[in-house]
Amino acid sequence: MPFENLDKSKIKKLNLALLILFTAIALVLNIFFPFPGLIGFAFLPIPATLLIIAGRVRDGVICAVVGCLLLLFLNYLLVPAAILLIISIAFVFKEAIQKEKSLKWIMGSNFGILWGAVILYTLLVSAVDRVNFFSQSLSNYNSYIDQLGNDSSISGYYSSIFTDGAQFDAALQQTLGILKLVPYVVPGTLIVFFALAVLLNYWGCHTLFRKYGIELEAPKLFRKWDLPWYYVWGIIAGLVPVLIPWGSSATGRVLDIIGYNLIIIFGVLYFVLGISVLWGIFDRFKVSFIWRIVFLVFMGFFLVFMVFLIPLLGLIDIWANFRKLKRA
Repeated sequence: MPFENLDKSKIKKLNLALLILFTAIALVLNIFFPFPGLIGFAFLPIPATLLIIAGRVRDGVICAVVGCLLLLFLNYLLVPAAILLIISIAFVFKEAIQKEKSLKWIMGSNFGILWGAVILYTLLVSAVDRVNFFSQSLSNYNSYIDQLGNDSSISGYYSSIFTDGAQFDAALQQTLGILKLVPYVVPGTLIVFFALAVLLNYWGCHTLFRKYGIELEAPKLFRKWDLPWYYVWGIIAGLVPVLIPWGSSATGRVLDIIGYNLIIIFGVLYFVLGISVLWGIFDRFKVSFIWRIVFLVFMGFFLVFMVFLIPLLGLIDIWANFRKLKRA
């Protein structure tokens, strides 16, 4: 829909105070609650986006600034990064509506903006604290993990499980080793988090904007999501360096880190595809929505099923085509 033909009268009646409150609530969800935080992160820019689309640019900026002031109590350097993030995403949607940009353009632009906000924050921390953000964060994290090994509650927990001293030490060191690997898989984790946030943000904007007469390109139905067959090489490229024993060489460690990040990225990708395949199968057998949720929740208690079998289902569907999708 051309931007100049939009009926913005409904948006102009929106209460600025309520939109600021919506922004603040989304921010609180993002800070204090793990999974709902992703939803909060995705919906954080929507109030300012609505205002800027309606031509209320000043109100949109006010909404972003005031809504992010809560971050002052957490880390004041997060405030400029969050404000610029929200305003930039708002202008991406304005540009998309004005020039009828595609779904891929919007999501790609917003994905880049999220990484830009991360880079801005790291530069601010490095400049203000006069430290290398990455090396300092890694050093602090490793020190914290090393102290966990001496924590009496942790030692008590492991001693209650392993009666043999050698087993206790081996299990504790293995756990600490896994925890020390966590910082190195942050890139893959952030890619997954940002991709899901961008997807949820677009879905939220598409759904909400329709109520105000603003049309965006409709996302594909979840049960019809698909991937090209060659994406399987991403999984293979991740598994190969992880499964090969490299010893203690620096090159092997780097390859392991790359492999783990690829496994996280493509593993989540095929996990989502596996859920989509299940959803398509449910549609074929006309399973009601509540029973679909009950089934997925029940399967959630079986970690092996959720972590391995669902991605495997998504992988197999590329060739088996359980949903009878029309593919080129």
